[in-house]
Amino acid sequence: MNHKMLWALILALLLLFGCGGKAAAPQPAQKEGVVFVDPNAATAVPAATAEPVSAEATAAPAEATPEPEAAPAGEPEEPPAVPELYFESKGVRMEPWMEAAPVLAALGDPIGSFEADSCAYIGKDLFYWYPGFELTVNEVEGVNRITAVTVADDTVTIPQGLRIYDDEEKLLDILGGEEMNGLYTYQNGQTMLLIQVKEAEGSRRIASIEYRVAADQ
Repeated sequence: MNHKMLWALILALLLLFGCGGKAAAPQPAQKEGVVFVDPNAATAVPAATAEPVSAEATAAPAEATPEPEAAPAGEPEEPPAVPELYFESKGVRMEPWMEAAPVLAALGDPIGSFEADSCAYIGKDLFYWYPGFELTVNEVEGVNRITAVTVADDTVTIPQGLRIYDDEEKLLDILGGEEMNGLYTYQNGQTMLLIQVKEAEGSRRIASIEYRVAADQ
């Protein structure tokens, strides 16, 4: 075999092995921040899609509506304070236990008078009648004293703003108090005011008004 034929055989062999497989194409160098996808790689299965988040879940929590505070229990109303208790006529002030002589002199002659044996005091009860009211006088330790002032009719309004035949509601508005057997009793110092209430024409009305000496005198 001459040299030409030998080189021809070597060249044929080289061509034969070179066509049997392709050399892997060189991959370009990766640059930072760039992702290269191999077109021959299998397609990746996407991860399971997350469940959609509802608007309610992402919404800001609603502020809790504060419960209304319970209204404080109303405090019980205090009854009206008992005013100073006295009776007055023609500018003359009268109270139980006052000395009777100056009062009788200031009032002038009564319409009428009489006396009777006393059940509560020693001696006699002395009664003096004046327009719209009556005075009861008793001797106490040698001194004649007023022991009661009784309103006789509805022509007289007492200093506390009431008169006979006024409605019971007016009495309660002015003096308050509690009824016991149809009688309202008030005390201020040595004076007691007794007001009796009875049914009249479909309502409860004042039937009598009397000032007396307090029981502790």
